[in-house]
Amino acid sequence: MALNVVALLRKLDRLMQLEENHGEAIRKLGSEARALEVRVARLEAREEVLVARAEGASAAAAGTVVATSMSDLARRIGVLEERSRSHRLPPPETRDDA
Repeated sequence: MALNVVALLRKLDRLMQLEENHGEAIRKLGSEARALEVRVARLEAREEVLVARAEGASAAAAGTVVATSMSDLARRIGVLEERSRSHRLPPPETRDDA
């Protein structure tokens, strides 16, 4: 009977040690989870900044492309207008079939 009590006390001691170890592991995991939450929040903020910068850069690039295209079109139209002024075509001939 004394052996059963000793074995039971050993098992109880082992159970207490396991509980202590598990508690420590759970606390450590909780700490790591909080650190990851902070890291994710920082990455999300950084991502928002990068998206805003990318949107600004694409808007600036689009504006430059539009301005360049408009400038080129205006130049070409000016050239065509100048050619049409210097090379006036005769008025179209009218037919009097009536």
